[in-house]
Amino acid sequence: MSTLAASIDDLRQNDRQWAAFTTTGHVVVMAPPGSGKTKLLATRIAYDLESLPEPQGIAGITLTNAAAGELRRRVAHLGVRPRANVFLGTVHSFAIQRILAPFAEVCGRGEVLGRQLATRKQRDRIFREAIGLVYADWEDTRGIRPTVERHRKMLATEDEWALAGPRIAEVSSHYERILASESLTDFDSLIVAAVDLVKENEFVKDLLIAKYPRIYVDEYQDLAPALDRIVRILCLEGRARSLLFAVGDHNQAIYGWTGTRPELLHELSSHLAVTRVELNKNYRCARNIISHASLLLNVGGVQGVSDGGTVKAFWCRTGVHEQAERSADIAEREIAAGTLAHEIGVLCPIGYYSTVVAEVFRRRGIPVCDNASPYGSSKVSIFIEKLAAWVAHGDSGQGVDFSDLAADWRFLLRRESDDIDIHVGLMKLVKESSAGEGEYAVDFIKRLLAAGLSAIYKDPATSEDASTLDEMLEAFEGGGELSEWTISDLAHRGKRDGRVSLFTVASCKGLEFDVSIILGAEEGMMPHFLSLRDQEKVAEDRRKFYVAVTRSRCKTYVLFSGFAEWGPGRSGRPSGPSRFLKEMNLIE
Repeated sequence: MSTLAASIDDLRQNDRQWAAFTTTGHVVVMAPPGSGKTKLLATRIAYDLESLPEPQGIAGITLTNAAAGELRRRVAHLGVRPRANVFLGTVHSFAIQRILAPFAEVCGRGEVLGRQLATRKQRDRIFREAIGLVYADWEDTRGIRPTVERHRKMLATEDEWALAGPRIAEVSSHYERILASESLTDFDSLIVAAVDLVKENEFVKDLLIAKYPRIYVDEYQDLAPALDRIVRILCLEGRARSLLFAVGDHNQAIYGWTGTRPELLHELSSHLAVTRVELNKNYRCARNIISHASLLLNVGGVQGVSDGGTVKAFWCRTGVHEQAERSADIAEREIAAGTLAHEIGVLCPIGYYSTVVAEVFRRRGIPVCDNASPYGSSKVSIFIEKLAAWVAHGDSGQGVDFSDLAADWRFLLRRESDDIDIHVGLMKLVKESSAGEGEYAVDFIKRLLAAGLSAIYKDPATSEDASTLDEMLEAFEGGGELSEWTISDLAHRGKRDGRVSLFTVASCKGLEFDVSIILGAEEGMMPHFLSLRDQEKVAEDRRKFYVAVTRSRCKTYVLFSGFAEWGPGRSGRPSGPSRFLKEMNLIE
């Protein structure tokens, strides 16, 4: 039996998964945590590609690069042979590589591709300048940038901008003008341009549908309205349409600051042309974890397949340092009992908690991988981290096959797959780097640039990678917060096996561990004090906590002190434990 046939046979054992897999037409799958939605998505893609005649292809769209990489890995594992017109990547990559790059010039929007993607620091500077042109120094402007960003991501109408106030729209105009004057752009501008191309040019829409007659979307609830608009134009409007297969869960919608609206998933699943299928089995979490987590959102009908499970809350009276020490105690005990270190996840509400935990773990000799980063995640940053792991650890570098690294290297250099010189050149780079693991990370990256990595600056399709590389250089160069990092330090981010994983609560989605330790369950921290007057924001914070609790298969430990801490010597007033602990029946 082939790998694909075996995967299909597994889906037969779950009537809801089988219904989703076999349904024709547009399908939206409502998938709670641990319900096997990635396996379902990958299997459906692989099966459809087997029957889809070339040169037709498919577009599989994810929110993050990590999710895209996992989807590509699973589809390849199912034995799908390489073919043209198959896209498996992020929503931003799809908009840039498959809409803007081929069509912007012919549609008279060539200036979009002529601008470089602004780095995080450039965007920060330009926003400060734009706000300074509108507001006086003495005015409180802390909420201005988030408001502008949200309105831009939401494709706000003139009326919605007017409701926010005339100065909000003025800041946005200054920001966009300054970007253009410096030949820069940002993701929001690119996405709007992509929407316009598809909406205003019928031939662009027709060509995309002909090329990608099937579109698959992961985590649909996290799509910003502009990206939802592209999907709807291609799949639900007009006579010619692509078929849509989407998976998502409104209970895991936690990125409201990006402009996402969980309601979009409900609206999509209620469309007359769409069949809605609800999965109801959680294969990840033990039943006790499901039971406690379900109380948070009043979720019913989700069945666990594993008995047992532990969910406990601990009061750490003196604050974050005691929480960090208790986390270390738990990690040491679990490792001694046989749990692999990388199957333990420590989830923190903010970076300060992560810093304290990392310091405590390292002092006590517990291997830890701090996943907080001053630069973004893209194909180039993931490649550089994994290559550093290979340099430092050889073929034990996170189990990455060197041929996979070579394939990524060829992609980033924009070279043909059969170019053996690329493979040999990468081997030479690895050998040279292995001779000096103490080499500074910035020098390692600059040697990669000299060896051809600078090609990503010349291709609009890799603008996301170019922006991430700029952020890496800013972080690693003199004066940057990671300027003292060596190749070995960088390798720790590329090799996570054998190390306790340290994430923020906001970045833990999509992960799973045997044991999860959640810090900072204080009222005013989770939910955040800025959310307390807005029920929608409290609801999103509740969903974040739900996502954090459901990361673990076997054990979830939640730590609280009754007051929030924002930095050394910056403690909030006593506020008591998070309301979420009471809602889960973990405390009285």
